[in-house]
Amino acid sequence: MSTALSKSQIEKLGNTLVYLSKQVGDFGKTKALKLLFLLEENSIKKYGVPFFGFDFKVWQYGPVVETVYNELNDPNAPLLNKFIKRADYNPDEFDAVSDFNDDEFSNNDLTILNEVVNFARHKTAYDLVQITHGKNSLWRAAAEENNVLEQFKNKTLTVTDIPIDFSKLLEKESYLFGRYEDSLEFIQFNNSLKY
Repeated sequence: MSTALSKSQIEKLGNTLVYLSKQVGDFGKTKALKLLFLLEENSIKKYGVPFFGFDFKVWQYGPVVETVYNELNDPNAPLLNKFIKRADYNPDEFDAVSDFNDDEFSNNDLTILNEVVNFARHKTAYDLVQITHGKNSLWRAAAEENNVLEQFKNKTLTVTDIPIDFSKLLEKESYLFGRYEDSLEFIQFNNSLKY
């Protein structure tokens, strides 16, 4: 079941995709999904605050936000069509259709965005898959803890509802852990508002 995104999350997601498509080259679905995860992970590690506040799930090919995955698979991308479109030169890649707007981004968000772009600028989608599936990755930890890694390898399972637990990035006694819990509470409250 897909999770609805708030208007604010859609704006931030769309503008993130605009920015990434202009900065990292060869910007297809796999690369986009991996970069979104790396933004979330790095923001939590550095600031204790999620970049988006999305619910990433453990799927065979990595950590995925189902709603975003579905949008990127939809040629019309109804939530994102004012931000990106399929590239004319390659239908597996995306181009921006608007200018980047930073209204939804904090200074910390912009720092993380630039750090992830600098890290990923010359990496392929395959390189990013290796990173997000790596031995010490949150995806691998969740897949192993829930005994689905072997099923993924055997291709007998492709999708789960197992959440990625970003709190594992933080020491429970640290101020960042408290900030992370407070941020989740705020995001949940904010997403419950009708606007």
